[in-house]
Formats: sequence, C-alpha cells, structure tokens
Amino acid sequence: MNIDILNNEVQKFIGDNLKTDVHKIILSKPRFINVTQKELVEQIESKVKAKTKLPTWYNTNNIYYPNKLNLSQTSSEITANYKAKIIAGESLIDITGGFGVDSYAFSKKVEQVTHIEKNQGLSQIAKYNFGKMGVLNISCIPEDGLAFLEKTSETYNWLYVDPSRRDKENNKVYYLSDCEPNVVSNMHLLLTKSANLIIKTGPLLDIKSGLKELSFVKEIHIIAVNNDVKELLWVIQKGFSNEPIVKTINFKLNYIQKFDFYFSDEENTFSQFSEPLNYLYEPNASILKSGSFQFVGKSFNLHKLHPNSHLYTSETLIEFPGRIFKIEKVYDYSKKVFKKTGLFKANITTRNFPDSVEKIRKKLSIKDGGDNYLFFTTNIDEKLIIISCSQI
Repeated sequence: MNIDILNNEVQKFIGDNLKTDVHKIILSKPRFINVTQKELVEQIESKVKAKTKLPTWYNTNNIYYPNKLNLSQTSSEITANYKAKIIAGESLIDITGGFGVDSYAFSKKVEQVTHIEKNQGLSQIAKYNFGKMGVLNISCIPEDGLAFLEKTSETYNWLYVDPSRRDKENNKVYYLSDCEPNVVSNMHLLLTKSANLIIKTGPLLDIKSGLKELSFVKEIHIIAVNNDVKELLWVIQKGFSNEPIVKTINFKLNYIQKFDFYFSDEENTFSQFSEPLNYLYEPNASILKSGSFQFVGKSFNLHKLHPNSHLYTSETLIEFPGRIFKIEKVYDYSKKVFKKTGLFKANITTRNFPDSVEKIRKKLSIKDGGDNYLFFTTNIDEKLIIISCSQI
C-alpha cells in the first residue's frame, strides 16, 4: 500500500481523470515523484468500477482501491448487504476477507467482525478503508484463514468464507473441493469454530454437486442482479438434517423478484402444457439456475409450452418473477412465412431451439433491437415456432 496515493494532489488527479483514456495516462510523463503512472491507472480503473458496484466506497473521500482484478473478484455492495440480512449475533469471522465489502456489510449486523486476509497489502487496504468509513467493530488480521482457525481458541456465531475459484495457474475451477481454501476437506475445522457457516460460490457451480460435497446445508441462496446470476450462498447449520430450502432472488432497478421452493416440490410436480395463449413468461436467471422448471409454473398457475423449453403461458395476466410478454402472433419457423410479417428488426431469444440467434438473424434477415420480441422455441407438438411479443 503506497500511502502517497492518498496525498491531496494525487487524489484530486484521480478524481479529475475518471473519464480520461488510461492509455494516455500510462504513456504520459510521470506527474508525481512517489506514485507511478501504473498506480494512478489502477486507482482510476478501480474507482470507475466502484461507482456502480460499490457506491458507498465511491462516495467516500480518500478511499484506497486495489487493482481492478481484485475489485472484480469482490462482492458487490448489493449482494453483500443481502448476505448481512441472513445473519445475527455477537460475532462473525470472515476467513477470506479480501477488500472487505462483505465484512463491512456484516459489521452492521453483528457486534464484532474479524477480517482475515492472507494478502498483507489487501489486509492493510481494508483496514485503512474501514477507518475512513468510520467502522470501529472490524479487526483486520493479515494471515491465512485456515491457519488462523487452527491456532485460535475463539469461537464465533458465524463463519463466512468465499473460496477462490482459481487454481495456482489462475485457471477457473468448478468443484468446491478444487477451490482455495478447500471447505470440503476442512469442514470439521470450520464447524469447530462456528455452528453457522455461509459459503459463497460462483454461479457456475452445479447445485446438485454442491449438495453432494457439503453437509448440514440449511439454505441455498441464488442471487442475481439485473437477471445475471452473481453468486450462490450455502448456509450451513451444524447438525441440520432436514431438506434445504432454495431461495432465488433477482435484484432489479426498482424492485426485487423472489421465489422459494424445496427440491421435493420440484420432483413431485407435473406440468400442464398448452399452445401459446395470451401471455408469455420467462423465469429470471436465478430461477433458471435453481432448476425449478415444474414447480414455478404450478405456483403461478401457468402452462408450459414444452417440457424442455422453460417458457410458460396463460390466458390472463399474472405477476411473475421474470420477464412478461403480451403475445401478438405465433408463426411457423419458415423463411417464407416470416417474410410476410414485415418484421426486420427484433430482440431474439431462443429456448429449446436447434438454430442459434446468429443463424436465425442471417436466415430471416433480422436486425437486433427495437420494441419487437421474438421467441424461437418448440411447442408441445414438437413444431418449431416463432412467438412475436411485446414486453410488459
């Protein structure tokens, strides 16, 4: 951590150049004796990224940012605040503290947070920023999380861990047991320090695989922001033996979509099918990730178009956790038929359809954009169809 970055002149330069091409800054003559052009660019790039991802940090003066790679790997403020709503108690330990976004959110809900981060520079940055933000109940310890747990005699109400999803060669890994730290092989150690765990994983982790690797899973949270799944949370309670509940959440600009279910609900539900009716429904990304393809339809009294399409329809308009469309017309998938529609510009979605969006655009000469929405899918009679819609 280079404290000269916090000098008033340097901070003013960073603030004044958030819209400047960083390549020009890199190639320009050095402006400050103790701050390199590379360091200036790192601060500018990360602060720009923080504007939407971490508004509290962005709006606090003299925040010290890590490089944009570290910042890209941290939780967003919106997902961190969601995690904090899960916990309560006197103490929490975050054994993969990083930049400290999650620890900051947890500090609003528990009396004492312990932030463990093995990267000493990152630990120092987090500690400094907590001070600038007026947070007094977070202790920062620059140490390996598992090593700290091995030697401490302390126990905590909650333990939080966000395992790195990259190996030593920086390649992505997809199983919990391949992440660092390995929470699967160290579960006994974790549970001796806290009876309540939250494990954060990436959106690519297969939920059924995670359930096979983990014990005592009480809740699975699938968090999406603007229909983009950001993370999975595994809430573990020592000794829990019942079926876990799956909680899906999608943060939109002005509202939140939620849908909860149990896997037994899904397994015991049989869908009703129909041709496209008056309205079309597409579940949000968190529901699609959850694998609830039957129960979500039944819950809202909807009919599916096909077992594998995961699109739903109804006669009357129903509030639904996903995108909703008014069906205007249904066409056979045919170049000759489509030509008669007069459509030349549309937003295209494919579900259970053999051709890619790119191939469809080329075949039917459709440009991207506009107010028209076309769903290319398969109906219950195994016919390829085009559903022309307007979004509600």
